[in-house]
Amino acid sequence: MVDAILRLTVLAVLALTALNALQAGAVVIRLVRHVARRQPHFGLHLWLPAFTSVSDIRDWLTAWRGVLRPDPAFVALRADARQVIGRHLYLALLSQTWAMAVSALAPRLV
Repeated sequence: MVDAILRLTVLAVLALTALNALQAGAVVIRLVRHVARRQPHFGLHLWLPAFTSVSDIRDWLTAWRGVLRPDPAFVALRADARQVIGRHLYLALLSQTWAMAVSALAPRLV
């Protein structure tokens, strides 16, 4: 019985992890598209900066601040990113809780 519960729990966690990975991929794609709309050359200088002086670093940070300023599309993107991170933390805590519970209830199985 404990074996069946463990297998179902592992399958549920794997399914949620796959869903989370898909949504994280969608969030990254939306972020890249958001940057590409606001910067020339798809924001290549933001993703791969070449710093030659301190002023280049300041310019790079200013460019990122310009891209990340709040607008409705970016607010929705941030909400989705928070959901992905929250779900990831929840899954990590849930799996650790199950591992501790099973090791306490059935030490011979672990």
